[in-house]
Amino acid sequence: MRFHRVDPAVYGAGSRTGLRTDMTTRVAYSSDAGLFRRIPAAVAEPHGVGDLRDVLAVARERGWSVTGRGGGSSVAANAIGEGVVVDTSAHFNRILELDAEARTAVVEPGVVCDALRRAAAPHGLTYGPDPSTHSRCTIGGMVANNACGSHSVAWGTAADNLISLELMLADGRTVTVGPEGCSDEEIDAKLRALYADNAELIDTELGRFPRQVSGYGLHHLAENPARAIAGSEGTLGVITKMKVRLVPVPKVRALAVLAFETVYDAAAAAPVLRQPGVATIEGMGGDLLAALRSKQGQANAGKNLPGERKGLAAGGWLYCETGGDTVEEAVAAAEQVAGSVATIDHVVVSDPTEMRGLWRIRESSAGTVTRLPDGGEAWPNWEDSAVPPENLADYLRGLYALMDRYHLRGIPFGHFGEGCVHVRIGFDFTTPAGVAAFRDFMHEAAQLVSSFGGSLSGEHGDGRARSSLLPEMYSKEMLDLFAEFKAIFDPEGVCNPGVLVDPDEVTEGLRMDPAQRGLDITPVHRFTSDKGDFLSAINRCVGVSACRSEDDAMCPSFQITGDEVHSTRGRARLLAEMYRGEALPDGVRSKEVEEALDLCLSCKACASECPVNVDMATYKAEFLHHHYRHRIRPMAHYLMGWLPVLGAVAHRIPLVPRMVDWAMHAPVVSKLMARAGGLDTTRPLIHFAHENLQRWQRRRADAASSSDDRETVVLWPDSFNNQLGTAPAQAAVRVLEALGFDVIIPDGFVCCGLTWHSTGQLTVAKKVLEHSAEVLEPYLDEGLTVVGVEPSCTVMLEHESTELSASPQIARLARQTRSFAQTVAPRIRELVDDGALDVSGLPAVSALTQVHCHERSLGDPQEAADVLAALGVEQETISTGCCGLAGNWGFEKGHGELSMALGERELFPRVREAAAADTTVIADGFSCRTQIEQGTGVRARHIAEVLLEILGQAGLAGERG
Repeated sequence: MRFHRVDPAVYGAGSRTGLRTDMTTRVAYSSDAGLFRRIPAAVAEPHGVGDLRDVLAVARERGWSVTGRGGGSSVAANAIGEGVVVDTSAHFNRILELDAEARTAVVEPGVVCDALRRAAAPHGLTYGPDPSTHSRCTIGGMVANNACGSHSVAWGTAADNLISLELMLADGRTVTVGPEGCSDEEIDAKLRALYADNAELIDTELGRFPRQVSGYGLHHLAENPARAIAGSEGTLGVITKMKVRLVPVPKVRALAVLAFETVYDAAAAAPVLRQPGVATIEGMGGDLLAALRSKQGQANAGKNLPGERKGLAAGGWLYCETGGDTVEEAVAAAEQVAGSVATIDHVVVSDPTEMRGLWRIRESSAGTVTRLPDGGEAWPNWEDSAVPPENLADYLRGLYALMDRYHLRGIPFGHFGEGCVHVRIGFDFTTPAGVAAFRDFMHEAAQLVSSFGGSLSGEHGDGRARSSLLPEMYSKEMLDLFAEFKAIFDPEGVCNPGVLVDPDEVTEGLRMDPAQRGLDITPVHRFTSDKGDFLSAINRCVGVSACRSEDDAMCPSFQITGDEVHSTRGRARLLAEMYRGEALPDGVRSKEVEEALDLCLSCKACASECPVNVDMATYKAEFLHHHYRHRIRPMAHYLMGWLPVLGAVAHRIPLVPRMVDWAMHAPVVSKLMARAGGLDTTRPLIHFAHENLQRWQRRRADAASSSDDRETVVLWPDSFNNQLGTAPAQAAVRVLEALGFDVIIPDGFVCCGLTWHSTGQLTVAKKVLEHSAEVLEPYLDEGLTVVGVEPSCTVMLEHESTELSASPQIARLARQTRSFAQTVAPRIRELVDDGALDVSGLPAVSALTQVHCHERSLGDPQEAADVLAALGVEQETISTGCCGLAGNWGFEKGHGELSMALGERELFPRVREAAAADTTVIADGFSCRTQIEQGTGVRARHIAEVLLEILGQAGLAGERG
């Protein structure tokens, strides 16, 4: 399913690709993971060589430059341009051949690194280069940048693993380059002459150590010219096909994590660890852990790191991976490595899950360190320098001294075993003076790394970040040779201009500069982690592209569309450009921003899975508030946003709830209601309770029993469980009572404001929250716990509410709110431990759980999992995150088909299998249960309903009222 704008006049008959020229798309592609912006004239997504040739023909006709792009994870701004950006990731992404015997693969440029690794895995092979962005970067982009990754000490760079490639030149010709030379005789002759005439210069200045990636790799011309094209950053042509080497992987791996007193000690130890059998020597500075723990939901991150477990303050760590045929062999090798250098502590792990958890800390570094522990911002551009490994410790000391002199801060990490340092630095781009200091620092840093025999770039390429600094590293003769090399392939300078040859200045076209703040917005949200500034919150997105991965829950709309516009990063680019006011001059009235945000489900996955906690759901709500301020909104905003009030009013009038429920499911009437309310007519409407929860509880009041030794709690009567489907809340009340609680359900209207928040009606949401806090004030004064049954409402109370209001009552409500599972878990564990609750003789229960996306992101779903485990329930969890309904989103006009497609990713097929196997399906979210029922016909149950049944079978819960 695609949601593209295309220019149908561009291609001739038979072309399957449209050229996207709408401003929404162009702005989404205006930046990658670097600091620079270029608004392209168009974006192309070719399916193959024929389409690409058409694109280049159009570029020649219109005088456009051509820039290739894969996953857009380039930190050096290699993948942006003002002409046509060619995105190969969407369609030009097939694995054409995999020869396990020869250990080779032939791939198109848009193949994602992990896709090739998964295809090779059954044969005991992998693709050696593995940057931390391996879940979304493409092989074409990796070869273009000469990417390396953590295993490069064992398997080398992308160039080392390249056998041959096909390259389409700007004039549409395709040439093949490999060990035998170039298929074009004229080009081949020029390449041979270039090397023969300059061999001494090339041997002197190039290929001095493995991570010398800056400039062109002309030293490869003698052995395999294809490897000289690796690292050319799209400046020679567009790669259309590659033959790459695959490498065998050990049967078993172990990981030794070594802790050092300082990062310099870690750097000094790294070259010593370049021993046979050591596949990784990755380093991290000690401050990285503090930065990670400052992120949403990461308070306990790294607790198993060496040093941390003993209360020792480590200043640096090294990750050393070893392999073997058996666990014992791999662990023994790891222990030997750990014992070969002096450390303050170390740990060796071989459990794959434990190893994955430790690697996640290292792999999230690129995003994590863009926010320093105190919330300060840090940026790339001097993020990829490299020196011979034996010089690394001294170079780091010099780099720290240089940062101190400029009053800058940064946290180093990287491939210490090969002398490559990644660091994000706290440059100030808000003032001209700050930009000038940035420029001066970059030049001095280039001089510093050159003084240690190093390279401006170790794997990211030079791009617009460092190309203008190449004169600090290379002689004029070498720079002239680079220009000659480019001219052999691209004599007119069409391919990725401004990079490597005739480079843009280091301050030209910065995405972060004083002009970015062209719009003044007073936000409703407090943005407490971003100094109250909406733009600073938006600028959290540095573009590391984790939102383009298919491994986690972020980002559902990208995973189903494959469209950059509908990624978290694409939306952030639109919002940032809205502030600048150049490409999007309409500001908060921008239709382009509204279009980009339309498919954001507000699932909150990015708030936790994004390495820097970009919270697009909040940004969307803030934008919609300003976009529709003093304007008529879509009908769905009124109907779905004001549903809590409409439901409350309906339940005060006898017979109306029954009539509403009938109308919402009468075939003709329901369609008319949906159409009139701006809802999607392709799906059924929701059910409406005939009696609300508050009335049900009042009927039971006379039968209630209470005593002084029973703890009293307040059950939050959220609109979903109070007015639409009351069975889960009723079960929650009965479970709480069975566990020794007295339950109060407040009378009158209370609401967390979620539906107003998700539709951007923030003023109303804030007022509703503050009113509700006042209603609950007597209970809060008593110190009573407020129990949430609906996960989205619970998260709204615990987290979102304090960002909307600074009211002390709101803060107190947030502190005293607990989820249902958090409330009952201690009691149930106590009963099980004491033997008062014996489930050994009860029927076995297996369950499939759909964790609500908000709870997964900002809540604590582990409590529910632990409760079920304590009661003997064997459960599995849906891994894809959001169910696809996402509250009001899935009901809004135009979202129905995509909503159901999201359910079919994993949820619907797994639920159907569960139903066939008589497995209980658990979904605490009202939206999740609705989506499951409408998509599969299966009725999912709230955990409270499951617990009530188990407690009833054990004789601890009965019916009352």
